[in-house]
Amino acid sequence: MSRKSSEKSDVFSLPLLPLTDSVVYPSRVITIHVSGAENLALLQSYDGIDETIAVGFCEPGTKDDIRPVYISNVAVTARIIDRIKMPGEGFRVTLQGLKRVELLEVDTERPFFNARFTDIEERTRDPFRVNVYVQKAINLYERLAGLNPNFTKEFTQLLKVNVDNPGRFADLLCATVDFEYAERHRIIQAVSVDQRLQRVLELLRGALDRVKVAQEVEKRAKGDIEESRREYYLRQQMKTIQKELGDEDLSRRDADDYEGKLEALELSEDIKSEAAREIDRLRHIQPSSSEYQVIKTYLDRFFSLPWGQYSDEKIDLASVRKMLDEGHFGLEQVKERILEFLAVRKLNPGHKGPILCFVGPPGVGKTSLGKSIAESIGRDFFRISVGGVRDEAEIRGHRRTYVGAMPGKILNGLARAGAMNPLLMLDEIDKIGSDQRGDPAAALLEVLDPEQNGTFTDHYFNIPFDLSKVLFIVTANYLHDIPKPLLDRLEVINIEGYTETEKFEISNRHLIPRVVEQHGLQKHTPKFSEPAIRDVIRYWTREAGVRNLRRCFEKICRKVARKQVESEAAKKRVRAIKIAPKEVQKFLGPKRYYHDDAIERDEVGVANGLAWTSAGGELLVIEALKIKGSGKLVITGKLGDVMKESVQAAFSFVRSRRVELGIEDGTISTHDVHIHFPAGAVPKDGPSAGVTVTLALASLLAGLKVRSDFAMTGEVTLRGKVLAVGGIKDKLLAAYRAGIKNIVLPKQNEKDLVDVPDEVKKKTKFHLLEHVDTLLDLALIGYDPKTDDNEPLPVPDHLDDVVVDASN
Repeated sequence: MSRKSSEKSDVFSLPLLPLTDSVVYPSRVITIHVSGAENLALLQSYDGIDETIAVGFCEPGTKDDIRPVYISNVAVTARIIDRIKMPGEGFRVTLQGLKRVELLEVDTERPFFNARFTDIEERTRDPFRVNVYVQKAINLYERLAGLNPNFTKEFTQLLKVNVDNPGRFADLLCATVDFEYAERHRIIQAVSVDQRLQRVLELLRGALDRVKVAQEVEKRAKGDIEESRREYYLRQQMKTIQKELGDEDLSRRDADDYEGKLEALELSEDIKSEAAREIDRLRHIQPSSSEYQVIKTYLDRFFSLPWGQYSDEKIDLASVRKMLDEGHFGLEQVKERILEFLAVRKLNPGHKGPILCFVGPPGVGKTSLGKSIAESIGRDFFRISVGGVRDEAEIRGHRRTYVGAMPGKILNGLARAGAMNPLLMLDEIDKIGSDQRGDPAAALLEVLDPEQNGTFTDHYFNIPFDLSKVLFIVTANYLHDIPKPLLDRLEVINIEGYTETEKFEISNRHLIPRVVEQHGLQKHTPKFSEPAIRDVIRYWTREAGVRNLRRCFEKICRKVARKQVESEAAKKRVRAIKIAPKEVQKFLGPKRYYHDDAIERDEVGVANGLAWTSAGGELLVIEALKIKGSGKLVITGKLGDVMKESVQAAFSFVRSRRVELGIEDGTISTHDVHIHFPAGAVPKDGPSAGVTVTLALASLLAGLKVRSDFAMTGEVTLRGKVLAVGGIKDKLLAAYRAGIKNIVLPKQNEKDLVDVPDEVKKKTKFHLLEHVDTLLDLALIGYDPKTDDNEPLPVPDHLDDVVVDASN
């Protein structure tokens, strides 16, 4: 095979011995093992000593099947110094490298390879750089010799002697250091001395890095071994001490104890096998190991679960009704629904009924209702607060791979309740959050679904647990904050705010006796008069529930307690104090609220609206004012987008009734109208103020006064139709507290009057509207709708005032 077409004058032929894993450098002696049919044939043909042959070098990765194309261009002529026949087929041959030659052509016709060669002239491109390379190579080798005993310092002297011949220096260095075949192959193929030395430097740097890493690893390993020996020695000492103290078999005793507990429980096979596996692991671990404590904690929590323990449920509807009445005044509809729920459970204990959800403002008794239900039917009660929970693991538990892992709130609550069928109350479910750690509300979907919670799996225990016997009750303040899929699994029971009379009864029956007992005033019990209690309700609280009312009584009792203690210290006679309205103001300070927030007299541009808040209903006075301008509409009061749009719609409707209202031409275009909603720091939104804004604007622009004994709520369209709104009961209670006698409601909200307390119905007149024109007839004093010809405008039948006697 010919490699070059051009002929050279100094061409010569030599037998070729190709090598696949060894390199022969010029001027160096090496002993190699020779095998293969072609190579053995060559040695048999040239069987003398001092025979000259050529050694070729195959490309890295070449196997035993050697072909001429695999042999590199640069070869080395060598002299056979010695040969020894080895057992089997093969020779051990000692060669001395002579010089580099260029391989031109390989002849494959003989039993062995024969090739034609030409001499190679070694070139040095930059002598100065070559000298620098030589010095760097010596420095690197000296550093290697200082770190690794395999690199002798004597060889350093040999290198320094050969610095005058850089090519031989590079070959000498490369032949001494144990490089991989691929690296040595690159060196032998480098004809340029500059390139050869540069490659040698790269290999020396790599060798130095490997030596450093090896020493670092060895140092660490030695330290680990010493630490292991130290730990072993300490463990042996500890074992001896434990043996002397009698604690040698602690892990075995713990495992036997857990096995006895497991055998006593009636569990399914998969749960038993999981627990048995952990017990077996505990048996084979040293008590001093950290893993021992992890497994022991898991087993302690496993056996703390109430496996097979049930409370005796006794549902007596008469007893339940009596207990609910004793603990809660009013709430008749709520109590009726609870009794219906329990009646079904009594007839069919296995019935998978709905999950009850108590929704209402703070302080109306949602949590205490759940506790009363549990006490009345004989179930254990446990409350789980899920408000502010943002991690799914709080519900499902943490996986045991984490440090400090623990079960979720559900199974932890069952363990603390001590029964498989307690009443678990999930409090403040509308305040659950979510973030990158998961959505707790999604985890509750399985917990609160009767069809799925029979095999609830906590991540910590990793075993199914039956929650189907648990009676879940959840509480919330706002329905719209509960995720829709979760709300779909709940039966909502609304608990609205209390009337003044109901608060008075609650104070007399529950709050005052409880507060007096808590403050140790039973001996000289203060006497609260009815006017005093009603004043506290009217002027110091403004809420749907009774939480702040209780705080007011607590404040009064604290001051009474101080007086009694000071009198006893001064050895004065202690008498029971009678709390009258005058004493209330003395104890509680100035009035915080005023009973009548409505407009005090008939005025122009002012109307009483009704609003709903989280604390119940409120009276909202809306004011309108016109000033000289260009017809702009200004709206203030920290309003939301929906409320602003409602004001715009009301303004457009009033402008469309300019003729009927008797508004002079040019009045609207030459005046700016300002609508203000007082309590400007409180955010407001919603469309229910539409009728109130319409009335205030009509009064302002027509110059007619609004009746002060009217309050109203309802959404208004551009055509003047009045649409239904929400929160009717709370709004009516707010109007009742303010002494409003006439309430204007949308006709579509007539159905909501069923839930209004009889006390409110008896003292209030309800006006139901389908169109806002009826409101103008009712509440605008002196309103006489006119046409363009100043003729009275006929009022359609559907605009007639509808008055409902809701007391019946």
